[in-house]
Amino acid sequence: MPWARRGDYGERVTDVQVPPATAVARGQRRLLAELAAGAAASAAVGAVLWVRGRRAGRSGVVGFGRQTVAWAVVDAAIVGWGVRGLARSPQDDDGAGRTARRMRLLTAANAGADVGYVALGVALARRPDRRGDGLAVVVQGLFLLWLDARHARRFHRLARRTA
Repeated sequence: MPWARRGDYGERVTDVQVPPATAVARGQRRLLAELAAGAAASAAVGAVLWVRGRRAGRSGVVGFGRQTVAWAVVDAAIVGWGVRGLARSPQDDDGAGRTARRMRLLTAANAGADVGYVALGVALARRPDRRGDGLAVVVQGLFLLWLDARHARRFHRLARRTA
């Protein structure tokens, strides 16, 4: 069996290096797939908590569920917008480098915003009437921070590879 290693996005790479345009397109697809999976999980969990919280008369659970469903809708919209952009994926190394740098900037800026979401969630959670909403914002912010920071690092590596 030939020597194998992991590429920038965890894919198995053998003797042949994956072309930068392919690696960047894979990275974009993987980011969108992970965000879509997070949106689906948020929608399912949020809907269940929202309904159960209403039945039990627990406003905190209702708030957590409602806020989680709202984030799922936003995340799904971002995925839809991102999928449209995949049709314009770069075909050459120069285009791949520009796209990798743009995606690095976008995901790094999003990671900064995610820190703000966590802080906002903590502030909301301190209010007894908004505790559930606040905790949901903290959970969503932490998920997005993990996602964006990871992909910013990977797009950074891809951008360096094409420089």
